[in-house]
Amino acid sequence: MNIVINPQITPEELLEFYKKNDICEKGFDASIIVKPLNESSIIIAAYDVDRLVGITRAMFDGITAVIMEFCLDVEFQGNGLKLDNGSMMEKDNKSVGKQMGEILVEELHKMGAYFISATVCENLEKDFYESIGFIRNEGHVNYVIDTRPYVNN
Repeated sequence: MNIVINPQITPEELLEFYKKNDICEKGFDASIIVKPLNESSIIIAAYDVDRLVGITRAMFDGITAVIMEFCLDVEFQGNGLKLDNGSMMEKDNKSVGKQMGEILVEELHKMGAYFISATVCENLEKDFYESIGFIRNEGHVNYVIDTRPYVNN
């Protein structure tokens, strides 16, 4: 397994990863996918030989960082997933996600991040995020405006 900081990922490579792992963004085309690849403050990717099997990326403003995406190929998560979707960190049987998460947090701290946040599906991802040092921020609720074309409003 090769974990890479700020790799050169093509939009086509990312779309193939999204399609294989039933990640919602599979509905976008390459012209949309290239935007987060170019605009993220940091990207960490995992490769099995030369195949993309995981990606996490964050935005950083000089003090605060927000994890925007954390995806792991379902075959590296393990059996018995509830959603069988690579964008949910339900399991991490091979510790690939943990390696990616630890590197991401370490790099964000090096960049100067004092506060790092992630929006997670508590019922499915709580254990994973706690394994890389996150704690539940009691009292905070995440509000969103979601106009993605594949979301039923």
